[in-house]
Amino acid sequence: MEAMQVERIVAVLLHAAERKRLVPYQRFHAIFNASDPLTVRYEALEHAVVSLGEDSSLDYGVLLALCNGLPGDDFFRRFQKYRYEDFVSVMGVSAHWRSIKRRRTLVDAERSRVYDDAKRRAALRVVQMA
Repeated sequence: MEAMQVERIVAVLLHAAERKRLVPYQRFHAIFNASDPLTVRYEALEHAVVSLGEDSSLDYGVLLALCNGLPGDDFFRRFQKYRYEDFVSVMGVSAHWRSIKRRRTLVDAERSRVYDDAKRRAALRVVQMA
């Protein structure tokens, strides 16, 4: 994994968050060479998310979107790993975590938090430049 790829992922996710947009997985995968294995790609994504999330309190990876508008299983596994209690409070502890309705509830809340964080970051940049 190259640091440059992590930086590009961070830039793409921040850009999307500042504009309240989503990033198609195709855009994420375009950052890599076709020969790069998925494990390398998702490891880079995790590094980018952790660097943006300040102690795993936010997951900018929620901005990645499949055709249905939801992020892939990588987001839900990461969310469950780093914020288990929040995950269980919405998704439950059983197989219900496959529920599209519960997934949307979790994703909508996390996207709102990410958009708010991006707005805060942008405001800080403006203050720092002044």
